Amino acid sequence: MISPYFEQQKLKDRISELTQRKIKSDIRIVTDCPDFMNINGGDVYRIERQDFFILGDTYELRFGIGDQPKYWAKHAIDLTNGAHKIIKFIFYEEFVAHIGPLRIRCYRSPEKESEILNLVRGDKRFMQGITMQDQGGHTIRVIDFIKGKPLYAYIFDCELSHKTYYYQQVPWILKNILKSMEAIKFLHDNKQCHGDIRNDHIIIERETNQFRWIDFDLTQNYLDFDLWSIGNILNFILGKGIKTFYEVRRSNQYSQSIKDSLNSADAAAFYKYRIMNLKKLFPYISDKLSDILLHFTLNSNRFYENIENIIDDLNTAVSVLPNDKPDNCSSSQKEEK
Repeated sequence: MISPYFEQQKLKDRISELTQRKIKSDIRIVTDCPDFMNINGGDVYRIERQDFFILGDTYELRFGIGDQPKYWAKHAIDLTNGAHKIIKFIFYEEFVAHIGPLRIRCYRSPEKESEILNLVRGDKRFMQGITMQDQGGHTIRVIDFIKGKPLYAYIFDCELSHKTYYYQQVPWILKNILKSMEAIKFLHDNKQCHGDIRNDHIIIERETNQFRWIDFDLTQNYLDFDLWSIGNILNFILGKGIKTFYEVRRSNQYSQSIKDSLNSADAAAFYKYRIMNLKKLFPYISDKLSDILLHFTLNSNRFYENIENIIDDLNTAVSVLPNDKPDNCSSSQKEEK
């Protein structure tokens, strides 16, 4: 049996090697963690004879309006190979989402996420990870960290005017979103849903430019939630961010005739303060892309029945767009006249 001192010294040396930190104090080793609030940065979480050095909590990096801590998900280093991991502990919550008059119960299911991780193993359109059990029998998800940028951040960081962005960036983004939609179709074909489709849940991997879905633990008893959420992503892409009635009416960027033309029929079904009928703001958006967005307006009587329908329409809309990937999103690029 290894002595406690040697075990501690070995841990300290390995952590120092991987983090370039000088570790002086003894490391707290956690083997049974029923409460994610009881494990902190600097601890080692030992699970199935494997050690993970906890770095700290993860954060929701959403829309630049403030980072929200996710206490149940921790950044960690796998001390076996030095890989960056996300350790996700058991966490349950419920809330109600609204789509027009509909009230949809949403709930967090770690078990569902484990099922999807098994289903998509090896499929790089999705995050990758495994499910493990600690000494107390608590189920833990160990996720491979993806180095890259969320889709919303890529779009927010783009310095181009909307028109130049639309012609230079949108074709490449939409062709990758099509692949992401096909990945969601794969889930639906296997009686699963993503459940939390958002612009910050697609990571553009730095080395490969692969669009990858993350975070599958939210679910609903209403599969169409995924479909309506895709509408929000398309709205964000084509609008180069969220465009609200309040913002547009106070802005000098839009003519008075555009402002006067806006009405409740142009609103998004999910969020009534957002403009879904973006062609009123940006008339160069193609009719086919605009028609897709109109399916997701508050008072629409045309609905997508399944994700195949959205994929078919988007395929048609992007088939005439250029194939080349733009070099960057810098305003130094030549502006579209």
